[in-house]
Amino acid sequence: MTADARVDRPGRSVLRVFRGSGFRFLIVGGASVVVDAGLLYVLHGLLGLRLEPATALAFLAGFVVNFALNRQWAFASTGRLRRQLAAHVVLVAANLLVTVLLVRALTLLGVMYLVAKVLITAVLATVNYVVSRRWIFT
Repeated sequence: MTADARVDRPGRSVLRVFRGSGFRFLIVGGASVVVDAGLLYVLHGLLGLRLEPATALAFLAGFVVNFALNRQWAFASTGRLRRQLAAHVVLVAANLLVTVLLVRALTLLGVMYLVAKVLITAVLATVNYVVSRRWIFT
């Protein structure tokens, strides 16, 4: 092995992480949150749309961004669109139910609600990555 090959190896490892589906999954999640929160701000905060429809529209926009970017970029999937969309809807619904139940449970145990939400989101992000990679975007 040459000295140049040894120097390049760590750099390649870092690049592999940034090109991996896990890293892209995190970027897509962040983009989805930005779309959801940003659109909510625009619709409700700037345009004065009632909070309930503004929240629903913003959530749906974030959902579409999340599904599309995960399918095309994070996982580069060419599987059946309908099956993947249905599975993604099931995953999102399960996330909502688990989040609501666990935030409530943790707050009853004395955990501050925002801390509970962040902890649950972190755990669910890990679970969602595995489910997305092995079940949804195959």
